[in-house]
Amino acid sequence: MPFPAGPFTLGPASIVTGDGSSTFGRLRIEDGRIIDLLGADGPSDLSIPAKATIAPGLIDVHTNGAANMLFNRDHGNAVPVASHEYAKMGATAFVASVMTAPWESMLHAAEAIVDAAHDLQDHGAQGARCLGVHFEGPFLNPKFRRVHRAEWLLEASPQRVSEMFDACRGGLLMVTLAPEVLGAADAARFLSERGVVCSAGHTAARYRDGMLAIGVGFRSLTHAFNGMPQLDHRDPSILAAFVQDRRTHVQLICDGEHVAPVMVDILYRTLGDRVVIATDHMPPAGPGYHVMNGTMRAEDGTIAGSALHIDQGVRNYMSFADLSFAQAIIAATHAPAAMLGLHRELGRIAKGLRADLSFWDADYNVVGTMLAGKPIYGDIFSTDASASAIS
Repeated sequence: MPFPAGPFTLGPASIVTGDGSSTFGRLRIEDGRIIDLLGADGPSDLSIPAKATIAPGLIDVHTNGAANMLFNRDHGNAVPVASHEYAKMGATAFVASVMTAPWESMLHAAEAIVDAAHDLQDHGAQGARCLGVHFEGPFLNPKFRRVHRAEWLLEASPQRVSEMFDACRGGLLMVTLAPEVLGAADAARFLSERGVVCSAGHTAARYRDGMLAIGVGFRSLTHAFNGMPQLDHRDPSILAAFVQDRRTHVQLICDGEHVAPVMVDILYRTLGDRVVIATDHMPPAGPGYHVMNGTMRAEDGTIAGSALHIDQGVRNYMSFADLSFAQAIIAATHAPAAMLGLHRELGRIAKGLRADLSFWDADYNVVGTMLAGKPIYGDIFSTDASASAIS
């Protein structure tokens, strides 16, 4: 069907706003932004199925690729594939992760990803936006490197992170590094001053180290419980510091394998809206890797990433922590936007924010996605106010 060229009203429908609340009403959208939230009564230009719920678009801050494409291996070619695949999951934005590799290869991959992201945006591609780059490494602790190869690990320095920053030309959003590696504190200060999120991960750090790390600018913890010491009751790990300091966010791979469901529940009860669902999605990585119980593993059984999709992460979170949809979706919308410093643009349904939306049926399956007020997935929009209900 032809889509409205100018301002339009969408609904009525159940609207989950991204702050834990919900309402039943309509959205007024103009120039890609939400200009008003209206009551249910009144005319609409577009309707959606009667049992559908409108929510903010999902944001995945840690994904290694999509389909059979890896950002490390396929560089910019993986961006349009991921853009298309993520739209089908209700995601309107993602951050492309570059894992530890030879230094020049990492920089080249980042450059190609940023170029591809700009090309998609310039040509109005119909898919989720690539917000930028996340470097997972190479400044990691060898003892907790997991599948990151030891020979490619490096000491951190302002010079090296400056090269990262320059390679991304403003598209560097996050760097995962171990706060105890040589040079990490100076690197974190350099990045934080430029608005880049420093995320602690693949680290041997304990509580005290974590508090010091937060003091020099770390504001995120990568994949809680994984790639770090256990949360011992006498000698707490770095996770305790990030739980305690409310300036931080904690990323969680919510697949039920990386972290047991009961621990997901405990983490939510402890952190509340500071939990960020991150998939660490790892497409088939080639010989030597296989999927087992929803996780990508190396030949020796070491977990290399997950097979999780971000929408399934939301459904899992609802189940594991006994949450309503309105509460659970914060971890995949407003929380990641806040962690990245993009909460004034993304992550909620509110006046003035981008009309990046996801649409869900009664069983919380994604049936449509809208980016800046334009559909990028699903055929659910109708000018017929009597649109049929989703069964």
